[in-house]
Amino acid sequence: MQLFSTDPDQPGIFAVGQIAYGIFALGQMATGVIAIGQIARGFIAIGQGAVGFIAIGQGAIGVFYAVGMGAVGARGRGGVLQLLPKIFFDRHERPKLPPLTALAEFSALNRGWLLARVEQGQLLLEDEPVPVVLSPEAQGSLDEAEGTENNFACLTIEVREELVEERGSAYREAAERDRQLVAKRLTTWYEGPPTLRVQGKLTGIGGLFLRACGFVLLIAAWWLLAGSDIVALFL
Repeated sequence: MQLFSTDPDQPGIFAVGQIAYGIFALGQMATGVIAIGQIARGFIAIGQGAVGFIAIGQGAIGVFYAVGMGAVGARGRGGVLQLLPKIFFDRHERPKLPPLTALAEFSALNRGWLLARVEQGQLLLEDEPVPVVLSPEAQGSLDEAEGTENNFACLTIEVREELVEERGSAYREAAERDRQLVAKRLTTWYEGPPTLRVQGKLTGIGGLFLRACGFVLLIAAWWLLAGSDIVALFL
């Protein structure tokens, strides 16, 4: 292989000409690892007609990505027939929370936030029901979470203390107080491992099979139109 070539029968690292064949090819008809031309074939191909793993052109065939007015590729932009759907992971992480307070530390002077699990419409703390009274607003938020996958909740807690009726006694005793935790507001969310999500048309089993067959045909087309000639550069 020559360093610089203008002869299509002598591939070069840098190839220029009407028919260019090399690692970096520039010409009317260019074939190379990176090819730029009216008709370009390569791993990265840019031209009016382009065939590559990444192809950009008026008409393009791109195995991984294609950009063009009329193109076929796994993914792409423009008038592209996209053979693969969008695949991404949904992350379900704990949102940023305010400083949390232990259940036993709440008092009339110490309000705060409590973290609880949500299971079948119940609030649980260490597998036991949370001893709180829900305000109408908090109950509404919990009802809205029912039927969803939300499994955690953050509660805004305040403590209400009410005097208990005095007991008859020869000596006056300190009045008892009934302590009640009240959840004023409640926010729920789902927390768990990331989940795979496939987005787009034809994402059922049959549709994905058709897409996979199309992708295999796309690879075969690239090999026949460009891949075998590019591999020959290194043999």
